[in-house]
Amino acid sequence: MIPEEVIAEIRSRVDIVAVIGQHVGLRKAGRNWKGLCPFHGEKSPSFNVAPDKGFFYCFGCHKKGDVFTFVMELEGKSFTEAAEQLAARAGISVPRLDESPEQRRARGERAAMLEVCKAAAEIFRENLRDRQRGVPARAYLESRGVGDAISERFMLGYGVTDWHSMADALRARKIDLELALKLGLLARQPRAGGYYDRFRDRLVCPVVVPGGDVVGFSARILPSQAPSTPDPRGEPPKYINSLESLVYKKSRLLFGLAQARDGMAAKGRAVLVEGNFDVISLHQAGITEAVAPLGTALTAEQVEQLRRLSGEVVLCYDGDRAGRTATRSALEMLVAADIPVRVVALPDGEDPDSIVRHAGGAKLTELIERATGGIEHFCFEVWGKSRESADAQSRAIDDAGRLIAKVANPTKRDLIIGTLASAMKLDVQVVRKAVARQGQAAAEQGANSSRNARGSYHPNAPSHPNAPSEEPSYSGHQQAESGNSVHSGHAGSAGRFGPGPGTGSGGGSERRMGHAPMPPPPIEEVELLSLLADHPSLLTTADADKAFSLLTDGRLRDMYSAARQGQSMLELAHAHLPQPTADLVLSGKYAAITDPKARLTALTDPLVRRAADSGLRSLGQRLAEAKRSGDRELERQLVAEILSTRK
Repeated sequence: MIPEEVIAEIRSRVDIVAVIGQHVGLRKAGRNWKGLCPFHGEKSPSFNVAPDKGFFYCFGCHKKGDVFTFVMELEGKSFTEAAEQLAARAGISVPRLDESPEQRRARGERAAMLEVCKAAAEIFRENLRDRQRGVPARAYLESRGVGDAISERFMLGYGVTDWHSMADALRARKIDLELALKLGLLARQPRAGGYYDRFRDRLVCPVVVPGGDVVGFSARILPSQAPSTPDPRGEPPKYINSLESLVYKKSRLLFGLAQARDGMAAKGRAVLVEGNFDVISLHQAGITEAVAPLGTALTAEQVEQLRRLSGEVVLCYDGDRAGRTATRSALEMLVAADIPVRVVALPDGEDPDSIVRHAGGAKLTELIERATGGIEHFCFEVWGKSRESADAQSRAIDDAGRLIAKVANPTKRDLIIGTLASAMKLDVQVVRKAVARQGQAAAEQGANSSRNARGSYHPNAPSHPNAPSEEPSYSGHQQAESGNSVHSGHAGSAGRFGPGPGTGSGGGSERRMGHAPMPPPPIEEVELLSLLADHPSLLTTADADKAFSLLTDGRLRDMYSAARQGQSMLELAHAHLPQPTADLVLSGKYAAITDPKARLTALTDPLVRRAADSGLRSLGQRLAEAKRSGDRELERQLVAEILSTRK
């Protein structure tokens, strides 16, 4: 924890206009300053900075906050990281209160890891520039049409063929090689002892987060180079990545995000592609809003980043079966998050990089501008190709129901149902019934998960016993170190924090009109909101922020964000939830408990276990796939991740 008086001193001594002016062109407008909002694309300035209040507000996207919020939102930093950055700017020393030895050790290790990554990026870059050693990588970049400016912008480097080059270079800089081992830059030599380089004969793409820190690496083998020694395991993997660590969390990162922020803000969208070189090629072609997941399917954390930073997502995945499957999956997640989405349908066998190389950037830009709406694409891809049999049509209708059931806004859901029914030339009730079936199936799955996690649920059962809380009190703008922002709100709320869909009905009007009932949220998450409804003072604690980062239901996340901004939980519950769930949240079952903070900790624990279990299941599936494909390197990485997650 940072003392509150230090936070106040930072706030008073840091010039918010100077900080924001580094990223936004501001001009004086009376007592305030105005400019183009960095958080969404706009042509007329609606972003205002009030220096006398130490506050910014955008009338376009409604983003607001103080200087801490601005740094956190723009650079993706936690509160503590933003405070330390601003304190250094003002020459203020930042002491710590109530910091355990473990917290100090983790903070120190994180800072040291960032220094190792920075040094490694410089070494890889020097290798690429070297007249002799860098020849293979420079030739490969030239063959892909990547110029010096883009190479510099993405800090591209080269891991040479020598087995100990990186280890020797880091040792010469007096860097702890054990940290490099944890980051996956080095591997241990089991027989001879010591270390050897993991990124050998590979073009290295540093993973840079907004703010400029290098947190990891993704390295591509050079196809023109034969391995220096025969590998009994067969062909080496095309890409290898950094290991999961305190600084590198693959599921939370998007490759190219730091480089794409300006392009995303200028164009009001993000172009999502599959691979690192797709991103690099698109930036080379002038499509500077391109980003990609880091070798994994799109995750909820990445979707949340896209929702905060872009007004629209254009999916531009490969034109093969795997790409179409990935498009469907990403489309469902983006629709569920209420993010406007369009889809570029590339020809069979093509990918964004190949389009740029063979037809030029102008052609891909044209395809992106002509991208079809997500629902229209779904109609063509799923329904348009299912006419050969009744079974295929039945699966297509169920797929449509599953997609629409994820839309929380009932009005928007009605419009989509009408669009799909018209495109499929079906009676609207057929589609509506499919939505109801899929919604019910999702609700039952959630209920089963809740029962598995907590046993049978009884609304009037005794609450959990009080548990000790280790979290210090929360004040000011401090947030949990998870990096999730509680200021940005979630999709589905009008004006971010305004009344949500179905206002005033609690789901009742939806049922009366014959619409599919909203599936209830997971019961363990409802319990958490019930506690916060009875003890709203908890909303301004780090414990609650931690719990917020674990919520999976968009409606509850909306309610939390809006309640934290001062809206009434009474109004929010009826606006966002089915009537029985709203009644449970407002039942007052936790009003009489004497230690609400301890109860919050007890209610958060099942969410932590659920998240860990979900992560382990995903890692287990990936491990099984790696074993089937014979990818030993990936197998070892996943085993290490599983062991780390279990700890």
